[in-house]
Amino acid sequence: MRRIPPSLTMKEAISTLLQTGTPDGHPLDALVRASARYMLQVALEQEVTDFLGRAHYQRGARREVGHRNGYEPRALKTAEGAVRVAVPQVRRTGTPFTSRLLDRLGSRSGILTELALRMYVRGLSVRDVDGAFAEATGERLLSKSAVSGLTKTLDAEFDAWRGRDLAALPVLYLFLDALFLPLRQGSREKEGVLCAYGVLESGRKVLLHLALGNRESYDAWLSFLHDLTGRGLGEPVLVCSDGNPGLRRALREVFPHALKQRCLVHKMRNILGKLPKAAMAAMKRLLRPVFEARDYPTGLRKGRELIARFRARFPSAMACLEEDLEACLVHLKLPREHRKRIRTTNLLERLFGEGKRRTKIIPRFPTEQSCLTLLYATLLTASKTWRGVKMTPALLREIDTLRGELGQPKVKQLVA
Repeated sequence: MRRIPPSLTMKEAISTLLQTGTPDGHPLDALVRASARYMLQVALEQEVTDFLGRAHYQRGARREVGHRNGYEPRALKTAEGAVRVAVPQVRRTGTPFTSRLLDRLGSRSGILTELALRMYVRGLSVRDVDGAFAEATGERLLSKSAVSGLTKTLDAEFDAWRGRDLAALPVLYLFLDALFLPLRQGSREKEGVLCAYGVLESGRKVLLHLALGNRESYDAWLSFLHDLTGRGLGEPVLVCSDGNPGLRRALREVFPHALKQRCLVHKMRNILGKLPKAAMAAMKRLLRPVFEARDYPTGLRKGRELIARFRARFPSAMACLEEDLEACLVHLKLPREHRKRIRTTNLLERLFGEGKRRTKIIPRFPTEQSCLTLLYATLLTASKTWRGVKMTPALLREIDTLRGELGQPKVKQLVA
């Protein structure tokens, strides 16, 4: 019976992870570990292939006398945590096979993160990945064929992630935002990278999609949302976003029955930006009871009272609040336990901050793919701290009742 290379088993595990997630912890945390492990395993197996001069079960002339003799487990301490790999063993006369790559990686705990960053930024070309390994380790360790395999692996993983089926993800709350980065060589213009994550019926948070979006236009957001629904995403109960007109129009078309929550962080900035500095702190304190009211009608009443009180003194700020008052208070229609988690796109804001930090030193990305894969890798790492949202059968029944009021089909079986 032929032995299956460990890399194939790891690849299947990644495919399963992309489709189903993990029962414990955030799936992205597991994915970054699995991807790092797979990348190392492919490189190790290719080292043996180059050493012997032949692939698994390949006949013909041999570069070295000897043959593969199974694998030995080994754990590497890295910035991503312990990464366990299967080190190929070679039975032959003379000096035994030793992985130069593994020896070098073992001496630097942060090398996987550094390698991934360099490869993503440089566009994942064979020549540049070869250079990245050499820069990080101080010597050339991989053959051209090994490097080529790694670039194809990384590209394929990202493409599989952003093309995966979403039908099995019962999203209750959807969050949308955009980050602007320089994408074109020879141009100073920044373009939008659109992003979405959702909270599932289980309470788990899942990153859903990344795509380019020309200045957050209506057409860009419409295409982005159609990509999500085309891959099986159902209509959420609530969508949280900023006040971008193109996005709001696209949401009305694609998710007509979903509640539309205006991100309170964005809205607070808009309101305070229309006030003199001396009045900002006091107004922020006055707005808090409005946004944190016990229910939707109370929030509306308090908001209108605040607007009437300060309309003459701060007309621009109060007009800004009045314009989106109802959309700012939509979260008050949902269970109290969820309100704090669904009224802002803050989670994406924090992840985007990490993305900007990582890309600050990069004047321009060589390709669109390199920009998206870098941001994808950054989100994987930064999302390790994501925590889920509390879900109980009672909370899910409350949400399901709201579904019926919105004209959405109720779920047949609630997941607690």
